[in-house]
Amino acid sequence: MNLHNKLESLLLKIQNPARYIGGEFGSIIKNKSDISLRFAFCFPDVYEIGMSHLGTKIIYSLLNSRDDIWCERVFAPAPDMESIMRGNQIPLYGLESLDPIKYFDIIGFTLQYELCYTGVLDMLDLAGLPVRSSDRKGLWPLIIAGGPCACNPEPIADFIDLFVLGEGEEVAIELCELYQHAKAQSWDKSHFLRTAASSIQGIYVPSLYDVHYNLDGTVSSISPKDGAPATIRKRIVKDLDSVFFPDSFVVPSVEAVHDRSIVEVMRGCVRGCRFCQAGFIYRPVREKSAETLSKNAKDLSSSTGYDEVSLTSLSTSDYTQLSPLLEDMLKWTEKQRINVALPSLRLDNFSAELQEKIAIVRKSGLTFAPEAGTQRLRDVINKNITEDDIMRACKLAFEGGHDSVKLYFMLGLPTETMEDVAGIAGLAQRIVDLFYSLPGVKKGRGVGVSISAACFVPKPFTPFMFEPQDTIEMFREKQKYLKSCIKSRKISFKYHDPTTSCLEAVLARGDRRLCAVVEDAWRSGSRLDGWDENLSIERWNKAFEKNGVDTAFYTARRRDYSEFMPWDHLDYRVSKEFFIKESKAAWEGTVCK
Repeated sequence: MNLHNKLESLLLKIQNPARYIGGEFGSIIKNKSDISLRFAFCFPDVYEIGMSHLGTKIIYSLLNSRDDIWCERVFAPAPDMESIMRGNQIPLYGLESLDPIKYFDIIGFTLQYELCYTGVLDMLDLAGLPVRSSDRKGLWPLIIAGGPCACNPEPIADFIDLFVLGEGEEVAIELCELYQHAKAQSWDKSHFLRTAASSIQGIYVPSLYDVHYNLDGTVSSISPKDGAPATIRKRIVKDLDSVFFPDSFVVPSVEAVHDRSIVEVMRGCVRGCRFCQAGFIYRPVREKSAETLSKNAKDLSSSTGYDEVSLTSLSTSDYTQLSPLLEDMLKWTEKQRINVALPSLRLDNFSAELQEKIAIVRKSGLTFAPEAGTQRLRDVINKNITEDDIMRACKLAFEGGHDSVKLYFMLGLPTETMEDVAGIAGLAQRIVDLFYSLPGVKKGRGVGVSISAACFVPKPFTPFMFEPQDTIEMFREKQKYLKSCIKSRKISFKYHDPTTSCLEAVLARGDRRLCAVVEDAWRSGSRLDGWDENLSIERWNKAFEKNGVDTAFYTARRRDYSEFMPWDHLDYRVSKEFFIKESKAAWEGTVCK
């Protein structure tokens, strides 16, 4: 069933129809008769977001490097397109073939943020599939999911057949090969899931585990059955130089959020910020060689035509070979007028030499993340930077010709006081004053200091996973107070909606009882909840109330160190004992290198 003719007459009725037709430069078309497995890689958000995601690009190219596998991209339709699809019986389809994905072998979702969960259900329903895994009896299509939110998959465990924990390059191929074998041998779904769970490291099958609860509502244990392992350990790729990396990307038809070549320089982070989930779940730290990275960047720039390449990681300026890498890349990027962007700069190792090298083609905006406004709170979160580091980096930026900096902070961090909140405004003012105190700096239009303040969300696999979250009212009080502390027009202030962050916290630390909440929120109209214009907290509150769920149970209470967490049966290679030790150090205000 090809939908091309049906779509042609309908796409003129919606915004951005290019999102839905495929055919982009670099997309991969295969002969169906030559393949034995069809894979739908689903990003549960709109095209422009999904096409910016590096993991999607890697897995898409990796699977398509196999002659016997065809991987297609699938994105969540915007509301106008969803209305057209439902009104005209158009099922969710792959962009490459325009075939309905319900006929594919494997449908895989990447879970980048908790507010995408209703989007996953919506895409399954648009595909014409039951949303609950127990209602999908056959082996195909197999519904899988991975990504950072898989570190606590319990709130959507009832909808997914299996989760991939950790890094996907190697396990994706192993899983596809097992599926091809199962298909040839006519295995049923149950046999396949048991075999995958027992034979492939990093595979978690929720249906093979029973969840038990204490009388107070906390989880008492999660026990395996049918030979499943008691603990599931995440997968890591040991050698980044030898792991697959594409030499070309699909170039989007419409401008993506990050419309550039992207090269991953390292995985993991040498820092130990206690709020940062990514810093812990992507451990251990592994680097690519400068030679490999320069080749990756050159290949992508040549094949895509992008005039910017981003060197990405959790902390790019901590990459130990950064200087030789930039020297090597500048040999060809300068000639071809290709800009090199470093989106993850650390305040304590930002140097004049680094600034000079990344500004050769054009100056990119400088963004730093002090996270907290006082040294006391920076020590609590183990940020490992001082105000001297902040002022030195800003001084270098101003002397290098920049007249604006963007600073990221968080409100609601554990132990935070109103003095800490005011400290954000005070720090921003001192940066403004620094600019005007530098005699050699051209004042021109003056300086601009942009403050962005997110709301702290306690996440699994962090030392702060035990901590309560501020209430919506507390967040709003702090936002209002911070705004009142800003006295200069040179300082701009943006902040996040605490309603979104509090919902995110419920889903981040929730257990399997939230599956019914997610389903009811979706059935009442929730989808694309990561977009402010789509999120209805009223729908979610009704779903919580219907299922007897008190959100404060997941957000407002401090969890005892002895409590069994809904994710304690998952091993992300950092022990709970370590997180407890770091939690105690935070309360003592102790910095750990």
